[in-house]
Amino acid sequence: MKPVGAEGMTPARLATYVLGGICGLMLLLATIQSIGLGGGYELEAPEPSAPDPELQQPLLVVQNQLPPFTQYNEIEQRPLFNADRRPAQIEQAAVVTPVDVQPPAPLTATLAGIVLTPATRVALVRNDSTQEVFRIHEGMPLPGELGGWRLKELQARNAVFDGGAQGETELKLDPAADAPPAPPPPPPPPGQQADPAQQAAANDPAAAQQQASDAAAREAEVRRIIEERRRQMREEAERMNAQKKQN
Repeated sequence: MKPVGAEGMTPARLATYVLGGICGLMLLLATIQSIGLGGGYELEAPEPSAPDPELQQPLLVVQNQLPPFTQYNEIEQRPLFNADRRPAQIEQAAVVTPVDVQPPAPLTATLAGIVLTPATRVALVRNDSTQEVFRIHEGMPLPGELGGWRLKELQARNAVFDGGAQGETELKLDPAADAPPAPPPPPPPPGQQADPAQQAAANDPAAAQQQASDAAAREAEVRRIIEERRRQMREEAERMNAQKKQN
């Protein structure tokens, strides 16, 4: 015969009963403490004792004096942390003599021509002293005695050169460089004297020669750029044909 209620006593229900009992016990203890049961007790104060006379004595002040520095000469002459026990040599700092940087020479040049393409930016600069024409890419310095100047910016009608300490200088395109060479003046009619200005221009071949030289330099530069562009186009066409054959 089974006891009554034994069938419904499962482990979960048993745990519930146990936890409920514990919670009730804790609640009972809290209630007892809240009403002051067991309070009013404290630790008994210790009896006062006389201070120890040894602890009341003043501290002795000991003054240590370092020996004279001469007693440490051996440590200085034979360093402990050097492998050879020899003092390290103190290297004297090198005296740097300031170098006077000479400023660049004045920009005595003429902008003879400008070549602007999507891939090339070139200025044709003529040295006024030697009458040489140089081909200068944007960002490059001038050669020779004008090496202190660098082509900073290039536009359609002017160029800006950077001279460092001397600042920047702008050169405009020489109008005579773009103008075609002037035809020789017609001979005066018989019995009429020639105009002095026309006669002076006819007798000065240096200006006409300079204009022809500048025009030839510009023409050579343009021709070189065209040939280089054609060569690039041929290489691209050959590369595309080779890729088509491989595919």
